[in-house]
Amino acid sequence: MWWDNERIRWYRDASSSTVFHRLLANEIERHVNKNESILELGCGLGYVAEILARDGYRITATDNDRAAICEAVSRSGLSIYSLLDASCIPDKADVILMIFFGRITENDNLDRYLEAGRKIIYAVSEHRGQCDTLRKREGETERIKSFLGKRNDIQYRVTPFTADFSQPLRNMEEAERFVKRMYGDERKDQYLAFLQETEYGYMLPNRKHSTLFTIWRKEE
Repeated sequence: MWWDNERIRWYRDASSSTVFHRLLANEIERHVNKNESILELGCGLGYVAEILARDGYRITATDNDRAAICEAVSRSGLSIYSLLDASCIPDKADVILMIFFGRITENDNLDRYLEAGRKIIYAVSEHRGQCDTLRKREGETERIKSFLGKRNDIQYRVTPFTADFSQPLRNMEEAERFVKRMYGDERKDQYLAFLQETEYGYMLPNRKHSTLFTIWRKEE
């Protein structure tokens, strides 16, 4: 599976040194209310789900990675997490939440998710990389908007979201290992060129550009 001890620690360090998840949760809260049930698919380490739960929202968060779920439960102490493959949605919810997870443009995914929930909140990253100039996914938002625009039975709202999710790294050895594991050895030098030295080691900047799609059927 994706999550091992080192990746979990790196993600935990980035989460602790930024307010990325708090800001993302704030944005999501603008599109839901506390009377709605939320089912998150692909929650990963569950940071946003934890914030939403502590803010009083009714959320169940799921992922098919056992290590991720165990970490989320251990960190938060909450019983909102469960091991689940997203292809087997068990119950209906008012809101299906997918944060940097899933592909609504493929197969019959959009219809399947709309069957499971009255509304979808789908967050997509505009780039894959630690900075704007590397691994940019040009036109991702426009591609999804084009796909949704061909559907006469749905409505959707588009909300840009940008926040810092920079990665702290303890030394150059760890920085090289992080870049190699996360982005491949072939572009290691390009990524390392963006490293910033800090009092405690290094920081790899990551201004994360994303888009939130809120999608619902017209008759609703």
